[in-house]
Amino acid sequence: MLFRTHVLFGILTWFILERFVEMPRFVLVFVLLGAVFVDIDSWNSKVGKRFWFLSLFLKHRGVIHSLVGCVFFSLVVGMFNLWGGFGFFVGYISHLVLDCFTKMGVRLFWPFKFRIRGFVRSGSWMEDVVFVLVLLADVSLVFYYLF
Repeated sequence: MLFRTHVLFGILTWFILERFVEMPRFVLVFVLLGAVFVDIDSWNSKVGKRFWFLSLFLKHRGVIHSLVGCVFFSLVVGMFNLWGGFGFFVGYISHLVLDCFTKMGVRLFWPFKFRIRGFVRSGSWMEDVVFVLVLLADVSLVFYYLF
């Protein structure tokens, strides 16, 4: 999935979680960081372009796109701020969930070779449909909270 879809889905995930967990508002920043951080292993992504040298050592949709990577990086962030680590974990998971719906899929249980795949090709019209649906959900939740 594309950067924009991950960002909007991260916001949607935060809105839903916020209804069940009382947390500081700044957690949303960490949710968004977690949602986009995962693609740091791809030189083709917005985040990966800034850290292009990492793609020399990391395979796209390898260990970073797994629960192992999620727990590791969330714990690192959590060592500095527990709420931040929680938000990062939530955003990271939201990214992995979306990528499970792509044709390329993810090895969620890395190092096992099993790959969870879906039917959406990244950047296709189907992703555009997902993007619009998530955008509508986000906008409706913003209006719900404002009014």
